[in-house]
Parts: sequence; structure tokens; C-alpha cells
Amino acid sequence: MTRARAIAIAGAILFWATLGVAVGMTDLALADAVLLTVLLVAVPAMSTAQLPLLASARIQRLPAYWSSITTLWLMGTACWFVGTRDGGAAALGLVALPLPTFVGWTVGLTVAALAIIFAFRAVSGWFGIADSPVLRQLLPSTPRERSAFAVLSVAAGTGEELAYRGYVIPVLATLTGVGPAAIVSTVVFGIMHGYQGMMGIIRTGLMGAVLAWGFLASGSLWPAILAHTAIDLLAGLVLGDRLLTDPGE
Repeated sequence: MTRARAIAIAGAILFWATLGVAVGMTDLALADAVLLTVLLVAVPAMSTAQLPLLASARIQRLPAYWSSITTLWLMGTACWFVGTRDGGAAALGLVALPLPTFVGWTVGLTVAALAIIFAFRAVSGWFGIADSPVLRQLLPSTPRERSAFAVLSVAAGTGEELAYRGYVIPVLATLTGVGPAAIVSTVVFGIMHGYQGMMGIIRTGLMGAVLAWGFLASGSLWPAILAHTAIDLLAGLVLGDRLLTDPGE
């Protein structure tokens, strides 16, 4: 509790300091300044503050799934309302692609992300690095849990992509340029998955980088949304334990 409280306090201080800079020293509208600061500071700080508590807790999967689903939908909804108020859905990258192009990008991003997962699985096995026990606890094991996890996968694919690719990159790019904006969003995306351990943060960060590249190169967010959803569904419902490394393996 002491570590969690200290991280939360530090996160709150950083949030208000960052928000002050965003409001006072940039041309961002107030809604964009607040939402951008929430996504880049408050959300990762809250995720990090939970880690000391998760380390000693036995996770109840269904409540964890539904609380995450709620958070992700709220995050995606906020980005929708703020991000589309001027340029419509296209401002978030929600533009149609020709069907062959859409399918090609979606399949390519999915395969690339799965390749990253399997590569980290191999590296972890070679060096005897075990995956986070929290990650193993979060895998669904009953039909009811698997159904809820499928909903969670859709919420993650939609909410996280709308937030960290569709909203953060274009808005932050007005201040830093596209390259730095993509890097910042990718790093924050990795930190948000700290419950997966250090290897998980790096792995998720690289997958986020692939999805960001796909978004920018294709000009549409739809392939990243579909690929992200497919990756979560495959990793959680199909491949499951086969992707995790046990201690000493």
C-alpha cells in the first residue's frame, strides 16, 4: 500500500504539472489538453500504482475483466467525442480503405504482432525468464470467463487504438511532430501493460509500435483495431498457456 500510494501521489503531481504546461504553454484546446494529459500521465500512473497491489493479490478474473472493459469503453468514448468534434471520424483515422488493402494491412499487422509474441516466448525460454504470474492468473478458464474475455478483447482493440493511435498521435503530433508522437504513445502503451512484467512491457511496446506504423502507413485506424482485437482473442482464447514461460523453463 505504501508503494502504491507513493506512485499515485507522484502521478497526481506529474498530472497537474503536465496539464499546467499543456494549458499554459501550448495552443491545445482545453478538452485536448485535459484528455491528452489523462491518457499520457494519469492512466499509466494509475496502472503502475496497481502493480504493488497485484503482486500479492489473487485476482478475480470476471470482476477484473468487466472493470477493464468499462475503463476501456469510457476511454474510447472520451476520445471519440473529443477527437471527432472538428474533423469527424476521419480525425481519428476512421477512414475506409479498399477491401483488398484493408485485408492486407489487417492480416499483415496481426501476423507481425504474433511474430513478436512468439519471438519473446522463445527468448524468454532461452534465458529462463518467467512471465508475470499476474498474466497467467488473468487467462480465462471457464466458458463464462472466455465470453467476458472476448468482450474485453473487442474493448481493448477499440478503446486502446482510438486512444493511443487514433487520438494521441495526431494531437501530440501538432506539438512534437509525427515521429516523436508515435514514440511517446508507444512507450506509454507499453507502460500501461506493466502487469505483464518487464518483458511484457517491451513486448507490448513493440507491438504498439507495429500498430502505430500500420496506422500511419495505411492512413486508416481500422486495420490496427481489427488486428489488435484478433491478437487479444488469439492470445487469450486460442494460444493461452502456450505463449507463457514457466519459471526455470
